[in-house]
Amino acid sequence: MAAVTRKLAFLIAVGALASLIGGAAARATIVETVDFTAKYSKRDRHKARGGLTLRTTFRIRDTSGQKPPPLTNTTLRFPKGAVVNARYFKTCNPSRLRQRGARGCPAASKIGSGSARGDASPIIPNVPAKITLFNGRRVGGNPTIIIYAVPEISSPIVLQGPLKLQSRGLYGYVLSVDVPPIPTLPGAPNASVVYFDATTIDRTVKRGRRRIHYIEGPVLCGGTFFLLDGAFSYEGGITNTVFERFRLTGGPRCPR
Repeated sequence: MAAVTRKLAFLIAVGALASLIGGAAARATIVETVDFTAKYSKRDRHKARGGLTLRTTFRIRDTSGQKPPPLTNTTLRFPKGAVVNARYFKTCNPSRLRQRGARGCPAASKIGSGSARGDASPIIPNVPAKITLFNGRRVGGNPTIIIYAVPEISSPIVLQGPLKLQSRGLYGYVLSVDVPPIPTLPGAPNASVVYFDATTIDRTVKRGRRRIHYIEGPVLCGGTFFLLDGAFSYEGGITNTVFERFRLTGGPRCPR
């Protein structure tokens, strides 16, 4: 057993050294790709306002072929128009989530799900994770979104970010999520997030005769495009800003 442990430690050290040499030999460029799609509820497509599901996907890679540096923060700025009605819905307590897992939060507080992938090289290059989104408690007067990540070979990770409404400027809401260090083995580099894909649910509650959606917005014709602004920060002080356009689907056909 001791021999196996020494051999594993040696392999980790060699992998880390190779990673450092490779990084020095080729200047890396971190590239982010963001895909964002908003879709109306079918029953609302001919109304003035409708419920929305939102799918957010991003990929991170290093052009040198090495593992990208660990992500420390992701900030997404969404265009004006949509409204998040978080205050009407059940909330998840992050402390109970850490203690009891997904069962520690009300089922009605779940607002989405998806998957993610990490790179824990030089130990394991591909670590899949299951993602669950929860409506979190308000912090500083702002609703929050909780990201509950369960990797296949590590402990669950709880991330929480405020969703701040902007009164001025081009954007409506800004979601900022800090990503803590994701440790692997002692002496080995932290894991890096390289892929994230999650979709919100069109969750609703009734208030009198009105059905309230978690996210709702004006119904525009299908195929309408908007701009999305995202910022990704990494260990070492690197920050990249990404501008992408996304499309609305499920709305009425656009006139020609």
